[in-house]
Amino acid sequence: MYPDVWQHVRNIRNFRDHPYEFYQKIGFVIVGVIHDANGVGKPDIFMAKRVGSMAAFRQQE
Repeated sequence: MYPDVWQHVRNIRNFRDHPYEFYQKIGFVIVGVIHDANGVGKPDIFMAKRVGSMAAFRQQE
């Protein structure tokens, strides 16, 4: 996974019922990975979702 990490993330496939697909369905996106965090070939997947609207954020400025 090391060379061209984001290409691998773009083409990610779920081989072992990882819950990332559920989170994608409710609006989360993959924002990062830590390679081999759970053993060789088993990365940790970081996901994020914006909470609230950009309009609300801009009103606070």
